[in-house]
Amino acid sequence: MVRKEPELLNYWLWLQSIQGIGPATFNKLLKKFGTPQEVFHAERKELLKVISEKLIDLIFESKNDLGETKHILFTLKQRGFRIITIYDPEYPLRLTRIPNPPPLIYVYGALPTKTCNIAIIGARLSSQERQGKAFEFACKLVDSGFMVVSGYAKGIDTYAHLGAIKGKGHTIMVLPTGVFNFRVHREFWEVKDELFARGTILSEFFPLAGWSTSQAILRNRLTSGLSDAVLVIEPGIKGGTLSTARWAIRQGKLLFIDKEATRLPNPRAQEILALGAIPVKDNKDLLKNLAILKKSCNSSYFAQ
Repeated sequence: MVRKEPELLNYWLWLQSIQGIGPATFNKLLKKFGTPQEVFHAERKELLKVISEKLIDLIFESKNDLGETKHILFTLKQRGFRIITIYDPEYPLRLTRIPNPPPLIYVYGALPTKTCNIAIIGARLSSQERQGKAFEFACKLVDSGFMVVSGYAKGIDTYAHLGAIKGKGHTIMVLPTGVFNFRVHREFWEVKDELFARGTILSEFFPLAGWSTSQAILRNRLTSGLSDAVLVIEPGIKGGTLSTARWAIRQGKLLFIDKEATRLPNPRAQEILALGAIPVKDNKDLLKNLAILKKSCNSSYFAQ
């Protein structure tokens, strides 16, 4: 296990801040050198065995940035965020099983273990009826002992988180941005205290990172990766929900879709069905399908 002294965590922030070093490259460097601190001190000829000359130039050019990342590290602590590296015992076991897991994550709030996690996902532009369905599913799931995961987008994601909170359960909000860009949505204003008490904010991106399409796609793999099953309420036309559904299948997760969504004039719903999604008509139907999964969640495999 790598120690978590601030001066050592600062090297993790520094390495992630370098443009062009995503999870795959970061993990390759960890495999070769062990820690970001060793990457910082590595000679060019050793780095060349792993990465390109262009990236090596960026690494050497960025070595004066440790002061800036040290300030970011201080601000993270002030705001209540902690860094969990892939070497840390608290790092979610589920994420170690996905391709190119994030080398580090930024977390506010608890990361409950020995839980059964269900992702509830869907379109940003959704009707009140569909948002109400997400809320209803989330309320019932947390009442039945599940934890709700979603991507903290507007629309379906927001009402999934809201349903979990108002149902007195716990929810994980997986951000497509850095944590410094987290904002409380209007829908949560009346339950802001409960949001921070019952919600976990989680991001794999550099704290200052804004939104981008590539980051949203990477976020989708974490939404499913942190979950044992994924429920689609209503897919969006642009395919963000479809992206998460595809990740779920690649990761071997159970995939469900609300049966009403399959009757809508939306080609994405048919694509999700073609992936092998199981239609469910209501909470009772979903919980029946999840009964075996919930028993599995008590096994060592799902005990994180």
